[in-house]
Order: sequence, then C-alpha cells, then structure tokens
Amino acid sequence: MKMIENKSNETFLSDWIVGRISDAELKQLVSEADFLAFRKLKKTLENHQVAYPDMEMNFAAIKAKRKAQSNQRPSRVFILYRYGAVAAAFALMFALYQLFIFTNSLATDFGKTAVVALDDHSHVTLNAKSKISYPNFFTYNRTIKLDGEAFFEVAKGNTFTVKTPQGEVQVLGTKFNVIARPGFFEVVCLEGRVKVCANSIIEILTHGNAVRFYENKLEKWDEMEGHKPLWITGESTFKNAPLQLVVSLFQNQYNYEVQYPKEFSKIRFSGSFTNKNSDVALQSICIPLNLKYTKTNTGKIIISK
Repeated sequence: MKMIENKSNETFLSDWIVGRISDAELKQLVSEADFLAFRKLKKTLENHQVAYPDMEMNFAAIKAKRKAQSNQRPSRVFILYRYGAVAAAFALMFALYQLFIFTNSLATDFGKTAVVALDDHSHVTLNAKSKISYPNFFTYNRTIKLDGEAFFEVAKGNTFTVKTPQGEVQVLGTKFNVIARPGFFEVVCLEGRVKVCANSIIEILTHGNAVRFYENKLEKWDEMEGHKPLWITGESTFKNAPLQLVVSLFQNQYNYEVQYPKEFSKIRFSGSFTNKNSDVALQSICIPLNLKYTKTNTGKIIISK
C-alpha cells in the first residue's frame, strides 16, 4: 500500500519541480513534513549549479545583438537556445537521479558489524552478512534498502522508510530492529512507533511490540529488553524462532557450513548464543533442543539427534 504512495510522491516531486503542479496542489497531495522537505530540496537544487537558465531573456539579448548580421546567425542562436534547454533538462535529470537512485551501499562480512551515520543524523548498525543502500540526498529521500539485519536509530524528520524484499517499515523518529532474510521478516520496535507492511498486511508497533512473517503467517509478541538489541553487544537472542533462522545467523557470525536434517528447520528455539565463541554458541543452541553436534575434518558442523 505505502509502496504505491512512495512512487506517487516521487512523481509529484518531479511534476512540481518542472512546474506541472503548483505549491498549493502539492500540499494537497503529500504530507506537511514531505512538503517542507521537498521545498528545501528545490532550494538546494537551485543553489547546486542546476538552476534553469532564463532562456527567453538570453534568446532575446542574442537576437537583438545579432540582428544586423547575416541571415545564418538566427539559426545558430536557435541552436544555442536548444542546447541550453537540453543542458537544463540533463541537469534536472541528474539531480533527480542523485535523489532517487541508491548510489551508496555498505555490506558486512562474516562475524562483522558496522555503524553508518547518515546525513539526517540517523544511525544504522549492521549485523554480520548484511547490506544496506541509500541515495546521495538522503535528507530529502530518507529511504534505505536492507538485506540482512540492522538496528535503526532514526532522527526526527520526514518519513523514514526501510525497504526489504520481504516487506517495509516506515517511521518518523524511533529505534527498531529489522531482520530480512529469504522467507523471513521480523521487526521489533524498541522506541517510538513504526508501521510494518508485508504480505498485504499493515501492523502498527509501539515500544516493545514485535512482529514476524514466516511461511506466509503473521506472528506477534512483546519484547521488553531495553533500547538496543543484544547482538550489538555480542549476543544473538531469539524468541520462538525457527531453527533455520538461528543456524543461518550462527553461520553469518562464524563462517561455518552447518548441516542438519530438513525436518529440523522448523524446530522453534528460544534463547541466545554468544557471538564470540563458536563451541559455546553451538552448545547454547543444541542442548536446550536435545540435539548434538559434531565437527568434521573438513570443518563442517553436523547437527543431529
């Protein structure tokens, strides 16, 4: 639902910049916060060497100056006029490209985390084997694409959107954690209020609320564990999570290949494992589930009954 709204906002902005709709019309089509952000953007673009040349004035001046010269001159002036218009159009296209194309990206490796400070003073902490991308003019288009897991501390401002292949999250200013893995989407609100959109379902979360989309089913519960996820301090925690996800995050931390019977993938796990010692982590996963693990000579880990 919101994804369609986002696309409309982009269309409204481009139409407004080129003069197809007025300020008053734009105010009716977007939120007050987005209107103020768009107005700041237009002012920035005007000061960013993309101002439109006054083609009528320039053309009239050149035409008057060359009036007494040969008949071939006006055609050259007209060519200059056309080239100027094309240059202005390209300048506008470049500015919109910088606004809407996700030209910045960051990815983490096995067992690594990273913190990104954004232009609007928001911060994103990436967990292991995760990736984000975002546009240059982020202050005016607060949209991030995420693949993996990340914790967001969002500064107040216009709408902030996190897009993933599984769904999206929208806020104005808050703290929340997102896991977006193939077939799995989880959002935990740690402060403020967020809107989660996935599988044609919209959920509004406040402090301590959590939702999960797994196997096309919605699960909801409460998380009251402070204002940051524990994985930031070196411990991955889970609440009734499928073993498939737990093992996947273990592999992201330690870069081990883990094998187990297919029927184990849906076993639910509540607990945690350390991100600093693989053997201790495996024991924390297997012992509560009455499972065992062995390491092969090739470095693989096999989980069994």
